[in-house]
Amino acid sequence: MLASEAARTFEAMKEDLMKSFPGQYALVCGQRLVGVFKHVDDAMGACSRLFDQDGLPPGTPILISEIALQVSVRVFATPFRRVAPAAGLP
Repeated sequence: MLASEAARTFEAMKEDLMKSFPGQYALVCGQRLVGVFKHVDDAMGACSRLFDQDGLPPGTPILISEIALQVSVRVFATPFRRVAPAAGLP
């Protein structure tokens, strides 16, 4: 799954989202709208919780985008779990 797939999905639903949620933030994963949030921080937190609860597999690209004609905030991310350093390494 590519981040561009999430961007295409968002663009395909943007007109409908603009009618109900202007100025809010959409969280998109692949071809799925995960949710709409009032603040970008809320969308990021929801993404983090989904990832922590195995709702998003590691390496799944996500998009958080402002719902606006002229988008000023758009975040592409591919979450992975941090690997703990081996014993004795900083």
